Amino acid sequence: MSNNCRIAFLWLILTVGMILHFNYHVGEIFYGINVVRDDAKGIVPLGAAAIRFVFQILPLCFLTFCLYFNQTVWRRVNFYLSLSYTVANVAHLVGQLQKPDLSQINLLVFVLVASLLLNRSAYDWWQESR
Repeated sequence: MSNNCRIAFLWLILTVGMILHFNYHVGEIFYGINVVRDDAKGIVPLGAAAIRFVFQILPLCFLTFCLYFNQTVWRRVNFYLSLSYTVANVAHLVGQLQKPDLSQINLLVFVLVASLLLNRSAYDWWQESR
């Protein structure tokens, strides 16, 4: 498999992982856990839209760009973007470890591994163009 296809697939895995992460939180209602925030006012805050954009929509954009853009500058940008997502994944996993939920921890460890594989593939793809 070519690096750009591998990268596209890994961005897709990260997106699905973040969707599952949210789904796991919401799924807690089936076990009697109140998932409503104390400060909830019945309106989805702008921050929620921003987080969804950054961790769901943008990775899908990156996935698409990897399939259609092949320039060295895009390859470099993709590599650095992948690093920033890995840092975010590490921070999120560390935060989750402080309020243990085995389902979330398993998922976030998998997402982190996929993120590290994305880093490696993005770096290799960038180096192919040099």
